[in-house]
Amino acid sequence: MSRLLLACVFALMGVFGIAGTSIAEEGANVVVAAQQTTAVNPAPDVNAPQEPSPEVRQETKRKLWIGAIALGLFALVYYRNKKRWVKWRKERAAKKG
Repeated sequence: MSRLLLACVFALMGVFGIAGTSIAEEGANVVVAAQQTTAVNPAPDVNAPQEPSPEVRQETKRKLWIGAIALGLFALVYYRNKKRWVKWRKERAAKKG
């Protein structure tokens, strides 16, 4: 059970690692502008965008697909190695006893 939990943690770290690198690349091109300090508007913006732009949605979908494919491949490799390990243990036990 603990191996499966560890595998899930590594898979999630990989997914968030993919997302984190993209955010870091986008953040590198940010230009900071001086803000006026005289006019403070504490009210929320009425015309705030409610949905992300289509480019952001496409990027998010792409990252989710990459993460799902990586998780699927990881599961296949884990399952294959688990079957090999069980087979190896049975053969080893048969040789000893």
